[in-house]
Amino acid sequence: MNRLSKSVDSLAPATVITGATHGLGRALAEEFARGGYDLLLVARDEVALRRTAQELSAAYHVEVRTLAADLSTEEGCAKVEEALESAGLYAEMLVNNAALMTAGFFQDQDPEKLRKIADLNVSAVIDLTRRLLPGMIARHKGGVLNVASVEGFMPVPYQATYAATKAFVLSFTRSLSYETMGTGIRISSLAPGTIATGMHAKAGAEYSRYVQYLPAMSAEDVARIGYRNFMRGRKVIVPGLFNKFAALVAPFVPKLLLVPFAGLLFRVRDAEGNLQWPRPLPKPEASMPHAKTKAAERQAKAEAASKDARRIAR
Repeated sequence: MNRLSKSVDSLAPATVITGATHGLGRALAEEFARGGYDLLLVARDEVALRRTAQELSAAYHVEVRTLAADLSTEEGCAKVEEALESAGLYAEMLVNNAALMTAGFFQDQDPEKLRKIADLNVSAVIDLTRRLLPGMIARHKGGVLNVASVEGFMPVPYQATYAATKAFVLSFTRSLSYETMGTGIRISSLAPGTIATGMHAKAGAEYSRYVQYLPAMSAEDVARIGYRNFMRGRKVIVPGLFNKFAALVAPFVPKLLLVPFAGLLFRVRDAEGNLQWPRPLPKPEASMPHAKTKAAERQAKAEAASKDARRIAR
């Protein structure tokens, strides 16, 4: 923790993993538990957290604590630090895995969902890292693993917000890795491609071509590769040969070609493969109550002027 004046002699180390109840987060929790690390698992679903903790504790004989919190809020991030302190723990390692994705035309996205994506995928990564990294540096031990994506290496139409947040994660991680050289801390980003989880279907992209045709890896394989390379101190971890190739060539492909190609892969389609189009936008006056009022006022004035004109004519 960042309360560095407090001795850690009486505290026990733990690895904090966010979004740890399903998919890649659950698989990463299993890898760290298999490695003998006690865990603090953080997610919103308290029932799923308890079930995951019981399974990991029974399988690997490690101490697993849980915290139900919404990390898209500052209060939720603060609860992580409070939970560590109340349990007599300090964060030896932090895995920033929790994230949200949405797919489709940006103009059709729910503004509240977009804000939540930015808050969870970006703000929570900043907040938790700032809270827990100073203690790691003071102890000259620990590490931060930030889960990014191959999408972070390129612009991605129809997943513009998600891809941009993952580009931030990659840049943020690389910068901190340089800043912390010589401190004994490892800071890495894990950038997988398509993972065979329900995340894409939940985002509305289950019929996009990248999901249908590109090679998908299991969450367990990605977690195993990510954990092993993180422990070795690798800065950017891209599992899978196809994903490595994509991450390698993307910066060198002219955007005039790269963006349309990404758009072809990520365009949202229905179950028959038909392209989905943006929803019709409401007319400006129909979508704004004050515009309706002004239109009615203009019409009333026009009618009054017409009556006056007819009276004068008579």
